Amino acid sequence: MLDESVIPKGIYCYTYDENGKTIMCPYWSSRENEYGDLIGCCAYLDTDDEKEEGISLLFDQCKECSINEDLDDLD
Repeated sequence: MLDESVIPKGIYCYTYDENGKTIMCPYWSSRENEYGDLIGCCAYLDTDDEKEEGISLLFDQCKECSINEDLDDLD
């Protein structure tokens, strides 16, 4: 079972710790396709930019899962 509690708060697949260090979502990764384009991948959703219909912004580390996206919860 996948753990939603490790997904960062906010609209991106990353957050920052108290020292300003970037903390990536453990489910996000990237790779290049045959044309050299960056492909964002989400293991939580089992998808990537090439599988998505329409526009996906996983390559830009924008969330597609909508988990912990409530901006009112951000500290």
